[in-house]
Amino acid sequence: MKGMSDKKPPVYVIVLNYNGLKLLLKCLESLKKTRYDNMKVLVVDNGSTDGSVKAVKTLFPEVEILALPRNLGYARANNLGIVYALKHGGEYIVLLNNDIEVVDPYWLNLAVKVMERRRDIGILGFNLILPSGQSQYSSKLRPQEVGEVVFAAAIIRSGVFKATGFLDDEYVIGGAEDLDFCYRARRCGFKIVYIPCVKMLHMHRATFKRIPHNIAFILGSRNRFRHFILNKPLHELFIWIVGAFVGIKNGKFVLRNDVKRFKWLTYGFVVSVKWDGFTGLARLIAERLRRSFIMC
Repeated sequence: MKGMSDKKPPVYVIVLNYNGLKLLLKCLESLKKTRYDNMKVLVVDNGSTDGSVKAVKTLFPEVEILALPRNLGYARANNLGIVYALKHGGEYIVLLNNDIEVVDPYWLNLAVKVMERRRDIGILGFNLILPSGQSQYSSKLRPQEVGEVVFAAAIIRSGVFKATGFLDDEYVIGGAEDLDFCYRARRCGFKIVYIPCVKMLHMHRATFKRIPHNIAFILGSRNRFRHFILNKPLHELFIWIVGAFVGIKNGKFVLRNDVKRFKWLTYGFVVSVKWDGFTGLARLIAERLRRSFIMC
Protein backbone atom coordinates (compact mmCIF):
# COMPACT_ATOMS: atom_id res chain seq x y z
CA MET A 1 0.00 0.00 0.00
CA LYS A 2 1.33 3.41 -0.90
CA GLY A 3 0.48 6.88 0.26
CA MET A 4 -1.67 9.41 -1.56
CA SER A 5 -0.24 10.94 -4.74
CA ASP A 6 -1.55 12.84 -7.76
CA LYS A 7 -1.14 9.98 -10.22
CA LYS A 8 -4.54 8.36 -9.87
CA PRO A 9 -7.85 9.27 -8.23
CA PRO A 10 -7.49 8.95 -4.45
CA VAL A 11 -9.21 5.88 -2.99
CA TYR A 12 -10.03 5.08 0.62
CA VAL A 13 -10.62 1.44 1.52
CA ILE A 14 -12.77 1.24 4.65
CA VAL A 15 -12.58 -2.01 6.58
CA LEU A 16 -15.16 -2.38 9.34
CA ASN A 17 -14.20 -4.58 12.27
CA TYR A 18 -15.75 -5.82 15.48
CA ASN A 19 -13.82 -8.42 17.49
CA GLY A 20 -12.62 -10.05 14.29
CA LEU A 21 -8.89 -9.94 14.87
CA LYS A 22 -7.90 -13.02 12.82
CA LEU A 23 -10.13 -12.10 9.89
CA LEU A 24 -8.97 -8.48 10.00
CA LEU A 25 -5.27 -9.36 9.88
CA LYS A 26 -5.83 -11.65 6.87
CA CYS A 27 -7.82 -8.93 5.14
CA LEU A 28 -5.16 -6.26 5.71
CA GLU A 29 -2.37 -8.61 4.69
CA SER A 30 -4.13 -9.28 1.40
CA LEU A 31 -4.65 -5.54 0.83
CA LYS A 32 -0.90 -4.99 1.08
CA LYS A 33 -0.59 -6.77 -2.27
CA THR A 34 -2.66 -4.07 -3.98
CA ARG A 35 -0.80 -2.27 -6.76
CA TYR A 36 -2.39 1.16 -6.79
CA ASP A 37 -0.50 4.40 -6.28
CA ASN A 38 -3.20 6.41 -4.54
CA MET A 39 -4.86 4.20 -1.94
CA LYS A 40 -5.23 4.49 1.80
CA VAL A 41 -6.78 1.95 4.15
CA LEU A 42 -8.93 2.98 7.09
CA VAL A 43 -9.96 0.47 9.74
CA VAL A 44 -13.13 1.48 11.54
CA ASP A 45 -13.15 -0.51 14.74
CA ASN A 46 -16.54 -0.91 16.40
CA GLY A 47 -15.38 -1.02 20.01
CA SER A 48 -13.51 -4.33 19.79
CA THR A 49 -12.18 -5.92 22.98
CA ASP A 50 -9.96 -8.55 21.33
CA GLY A 51 -6.89 -6.38 20.78
CA SER A 52 -7.71 -5.56 17.16
CA VAL A 53 -6.71 -1.89 17.37
CA LYS A 54 -3.39 -2.59 19.07
CA ALA A 55 -2.56 -5.34 16.56
CA VAL A 56 -3.25 -3.10 13.58
CA LYS A 57 -1.11 -0.30 15.02
CA THR A 58 1.74 -2.75 15.57
CA LEU A 59 1.57 -4.84 12.39
CA PHE A 60 0.16 -2.31 9.92
CA PRO A 61 1.43 1.14 10.95
CA GLU A 62 0.51 2.56 7.53
CA VAL A 63 -3.18 1.80 8.11
CA GLU A 64 -5.30 4.59 9.54
CA ILE A 65 -7.60 3.70 12.43
CA LEU A 66 -10.87 5.14 13.62
CA ALA A 67 -11.39 3.47 16.99
CA LEU A 68 -14.96 3.85 18.23
CA PRO A 69 -15.68 3.59 21.97
CA ARG A 70 -18.52 1.08 21.46
CA ASN A 71 -20.28 -0.95 18.78
CA LEU A 72 -22.38 1.50 16.77
CA GLY A 73 -23.58 -1.06 14.25
CA TYR A 74 -22.71 -1.59 10.62
CA ALA A 75 -24.27 1.48 9.00
CA ARG A 76 -23.42 4.12 11.59
CA ALA A 77 -19.81 2.98 11.93
CA ASN A 78 -19.31 2.83 8.17
CA ASN A 79 -20.85 6.28 7.82
CA LEU A 80 -18.27 7.70 10.20
CA GLY A 81 -15.56 6.10 8.09
CA ILE A 82 -17.08 7.49 4.90
CA VAL A 83 -17.22 11.02 6.34
CA TYR A 84 -13.58 10.67 7.38
CA ALA A 85 -12.57 9.48 3.91
CA LEU A 86 -14.45 12.25 2.14
CA LYS A 87 -12.89 14.90 4.39
CA HIS A 88 -9.47 13.51 3.53
CA GLY A 89 -10.01 13.72 -0.21
CA GLY A 90 -11.26 10.29 -1.16
CA GLU A 91 -12.81 10.36 -4.65
CA TYR A 92 -13.71 6.69 -4.46
CA ILE A 93 -14.71 4.80 -1.32
CA VAL A 94 -14.33 1.04 -1.05
CA LEU A 95 -16.45 -0.64 1.62
CA LEU A 96 -14.86 -3.93 2.62
CA ASN A 97 -15.92 -6.44 5.26
CA ASN A 98 -13.15 -7.81 7.43
CA ASP A 99 -13.93 -11.32 6.10
CA ILE A 100 -12.77 -10.38 2.58
CA GLU A 101 -9.39 -11.31 1.11
CA VAL A 102 -8.08 -9.63 -2.05
CA VAL A 103 -6.82 -12.01 -4.74
CA ASP A 104 -5.75 -9.84 -7.68
CA PRO A 105 -3.15 -7.12 -6.91
CA TYR A 106 -4.56 -5.00 -9.74
CA TRP A 107 -8.20 -5.20 -8.64
CA LEU A 108 -8.38 -1.51 -7.76
CA ASN A 109 -6.72 -0.36 -10.96
CA LEU A 110 -9.36 -2.17 -12.99
CA ALA A 111 -12.25 -0.94 -10.83
CA VAL A 112 -11.18 2.71 -11.03
CA LYS A 113 -10.47 2.41 -14.76
CA VAL A 114 -14.02 1.17 -15.38
CA MET A 115 -15.56 3.96 -13.30
CA GLU A 116 -13.39 6.67 -14.84
CA ARG A 117 -14.50 5.57 -18.30
CA ARG A 118 -18.16 5.46 -17.32
CA ARG A 119 -18.95 8.51 -15.22
CA ASP A 120 -22.56 7.35 -14.87
CA ILE A 121 -21.48 4.33 -12.83
CA GLY A 122 -21.93 5.13 -9.16
CA ILE A 123 -21.33 1.71 -7.59
CA LEU A 124 -19.25 -1.24 -8.72
CA GLY A 125 -19.53 -4.73 -7.26
CA PHE A 126 -16.96 -7.54 -7.36
CA ASN A 127 -17.08 -11.31 -7.78
CA LEU A 128 -17.18 -12.71 -4.24
CA ILE A 129 -15.98 -16.30 -4.01
CA LEU A 130 -17.42 -18.29 -1.10
CA PRO A 131 -15.52 -20.97 0.87
CA SER A 132 -17.30 -23.57 -1.28
CA GLY A 133 -15.60 -22.14 -4.35
CA GLN A 134 -18.88 -20.89 -5.77
CA SER A 135 -19.52 -17.27 -6.63
CA GLN A 136 -21.92 -15.34 -4.45
CA TYR A 137 -23.31 -14.01 -7.74
CA SER A 138 -23.53 -17.47 -9.29
CA SER A 139 -25.97 -16.47 -12.04
CA LYS A 140 -23.92 -13.51 -13.29
CA LEU A 141 -21.09 -14.59 -15.56
CA ARG A 142 -20.32 -11.37 -17.42
CA PRO A 143 -20.04 -7.64 -16.66
CA GLN A 144 -23.51 -6.16 -16.49
CA GLU A 145 -25.67 -3.48 -15.01
CA VAL A 146 -27.55 -4.78 -11.96
CA GLY A 147 -30.12 -3.53 -9.49
CA GLU A 148 -27.90 -3.88 -6.46
CA VAL A 149 -24.66 -5.35 -5.13
CA VAL A 150 -23.70 -6.38 -1.61
CA PHE A 151 -21.38 -4.07 0.27
CA ALA A 152 -19.18 -6.86 1.59
CA ALA A 153 -16.94 -5.49 -1.16
CA ALA A 154 -17.97 -2.56 -3.36
CA ILE A 155 -16.47 0.68 -4.65
CA ILE A 156 -18.62 3.82 -4.57
CA ARG A 157 -18.06 7.16 -6.26
CA SER A 158 -17.90 10.02 -3.73
CA GLY A 159 -20.59 11.92 -5.64
CA VAL A 160 -23.11 9.21 -4.82
CA PHE A 161 -22.92 10.07 -1.12
CA LYS A 162 -23.31 13.76 -1.90
CA ALA A 163 -26.46 13.01 -3.91
CA THR A 164 -28.11 10.32 -1.80
CA GLY A 165 -26.71 10.75 1.71
CA PHE A 166 -25.19 7.91 3.69
CA LEU A 167 -26.18 4.41 4.78
CA ASP A 168 -29.50 4.25 6.62
CA ASP A 169 -28.57 3.48 10.23
CA GLU A 170 -32.13 2.44 11.09
CA TYR A 171 -31.23 -1.02 9.81
CA VAL A 172 -30.14 -2.95 12.88
CA ILE A 173 -26.76 -4.76 13.15
CA GLY A 174 -26.34 -5.25 9.41
CA GLY A 175 -28.57 -6.32 6.57
CA ALA A 176 -30.31 -4.54 3.68
CA GLU A 177 -28.40 -1.27 4.15
CA ASP A 178 -26.59 -2.00 0.91
CA LEU A 179 -29.81 -2.82 -0.97
CA ASP A 180 -31.44 0.33 0.39
CA PHE A 181 -28.47 2.48 -0.64
CA CYS A 182 -28.38 0.96 -4.13
CA TYR A 183 -32.07 1.75 -4.65
CA ARG A 184 -31.51 5.36 -3.61
CA ALA A 185 -28.47 5.68 -5.87
CA ARG A 186 -30.44 4.37 -8.85
CA ARG A 187 -33.23 6.88 -8.18
CA CYS A 188 -30.59 9.60 -8.43
CA GLY A 189 -29.55 8.36 -11.86
CA PHE A 190 -26.42 6.35 -10.99
CA LYS A 191 -25.72 2.98 -12.60
CA ILE A 192 -24.71 -0.07 -10.60
CA VAL A 193 -22.39 -2.50 -12.36
CA TYR A 194 -21.04 -5.94 -11.49
CA ILE A 195 -17.67 -7.11 -12.86
CA PRO A 196 -16.98 -10.85 -12.40
CA CYS A 197 -13.32 -10.62 -13.46
CA VAL A 198 -12.35 -9.04 -10.13
CA LYS A 199 -12.47 -11.90 -7.65
CA MET A 200 -12.29 -11.72 -3.87
CA LEU A 201 -12.52 -14.43 -1.26
CA HIS A 202 -15.49 -13.99 1.08
CA MET A 203 -15.90 -15.89 4.33
CA HIS A 204 -19.61 -15.22 4.09
CA ARG A 205 -21.31 -14.05 7.32
CA ALA A 206 -18.25 -14.95 9.39
CA THR A 207 -19.04 -12.14 11.85
CA PHE A 208 -22.75 -12.92 12.00
CA LYS A 209 -22.06 -16.50 13.09
CA ARG A 210 -21.56 -15.09 16.58
CA ILE A 211 -25.15 -13.87 16.66
CA PRO A 212 -27.77 -16.43 17.82
CA HIS A 213 -29.79 -17.73 14.87
CA ASN A 214 -33.15 -16.63 16.29
CA ILE A 215 -31.90 -13.07 16.89
CA ALA A 216 -30.42 -12.89 13.40
CA PHE A 217 -33.75 -14.05 11.92
CA ILE A 218 -35.73 -11.49 13.91
CA LEU A 219 -33.49 -8.59 12.97
CA GLY A 220 -33.15 -9.80 9.39
CA SER A 221 -36.93 -9.94 8.99
CA ARG A 222 -37.28 -6.40 10.32
CA ASN A 223 -34.55 -5.12 7.99
CA ARG A 224 -36.05 -6.81 4.92
CA PHE A 225 -39.50 -5.48 5.78
CA ARG A 226 -38.08 -1.98 6.13
CA HIS A 227 -36.30 -2.21 2.77
CA PHE A 228 -39.43 -3.70 1.14
CA ILE A 229 -41.66 -0.86 2.31
CA LEU A 230 -39.18 1.95 1.66
CA ASN A 231 -37.90 1.03 -1.76
CA LYS A 232 -39.90 -1.46 -3.79
CA PRO A 233 -41.76 0.29 -6.65
CA LEU A 234 -45.51 -0.35 -6.66
CA HIS A 235 -45.37 -2.40 -9.86
CA GLU A 236 -42.67 -4.63 -8.32
CA LEU A 237 -44.82 -5.06 -5.23
CA PHE A 238 -47.73 -6.12 -7.42
CA ILE A 239 -45.60 -8.59 -9.41
CA TRP A 240 -44.12 -9.99 -6.21
CA ILE A 241 -47.55 -10.59 -4.69
CA VAL A 242 -49.02 -12.09 -7.88
CA GLY A 243 -45.95 -14.33 -8.13
CA ALA A 244 -47.02 -16.10 -4.96
CA PHE A 245 -50.07 -17.48 -6.77
CA VAL A 246 -49.22 -17.50 -10.48
CA GLY A 247 -46.07 -18.73 -12.18
CA ILE A 248 -44.76 -19.72 -15.60
CA LYS A 249 -43.79 -23.29 -16.45
CA ASN A 250 -42.83 -24.47 -19.95
CA GLY A 251 -44.08 -21.16 -21.33
CA LYS A 252 -47.51 -21.50 -19.76
CA PHE A 253 -49.14 -19.80 -16.79
CA VAL A 254 -49.68 -22.17 -13.85
CA LEU A 255 -51.30 -21.76 -10.48
CA ARG A 256 -48.99 -21.98 -7.50
CA ASN A 257 -49.22 -21.72 -3.75
CA ASP A 258 -46.06 -19.99 -2.61
CA VAL A 259 -47.50 -18.23 0.42
CA LYS A 260 -44.25 -18.96 2.28
CA ARG A 261 -42.86 -15.83 0.70
CA PHE A 262 -45.26 -13.86 2.91
CA LYS A 263 -43.87 -15.45 6.07
CA TRP A 264 -40.87 -13.16 6.48
CA LEU A 265 -42.89 -10.14 5.32
CA THR A 266 -45.61 -10.79 7.90
CA TYR A 267 -43.06 -11.56 10.58
CA GLY A 268 -41.09 -8.46 9.64
CA PHE A 269 -44.24 -6.37 10.08
CA VAL A 270 -44.87 -7.89 13.52
CA VAL A 271 -41.26 -7.34 14.61
CA SER A 272 -41.29 -3.76 13.29
CA VAL A 273 -44.45 -2.92 15.23
CA LYS A 274 -43.10 -4.60 18.36
CA TRP A 275 -39.69 -2.96 17.96
CA ASP A 276 -40.65 0.52 16.76
CA GLY A 277 -44.35 0.75 17.63
CA PHE A 278 -47.05 2.07 15.35
CA THR A 279 -45.38 5.48 15.54
CA GLY A 280 -42.28 3.98 14.01
CA LEU A 281 -44.38 2.32 11.32
CA ALA A 282 -45.99 5.67 10.53
CA ARG A 283 -42.52 7.24 10.22
CA LEU A 284 -41.55 4.42 7.87
CA ILE A 285 -44.52 5.10 5.60
CA ALA A 286 -43.82 8.85 5.74
CA GLU A 287 -40.22 8.18 4.69
CA ARG A 288 -41.51 6.08 1.78
CA LEU A 289 -43.66 8.99 0.64
CA ARG A 290 -40.76 11.42 1.03
CA ARG A 291 -38.50 9.21 -1.07
CA SER A 292 -41.19 8.97 -3.75
CA PHE A 293 -40.93 12.72 -4.35
CA ILE A 294 -37.24 13.29 -3.65
CA MET A 295 -35.25 15.04 -6.36
CA CYS A 296 -31.51 14.47 -6.69
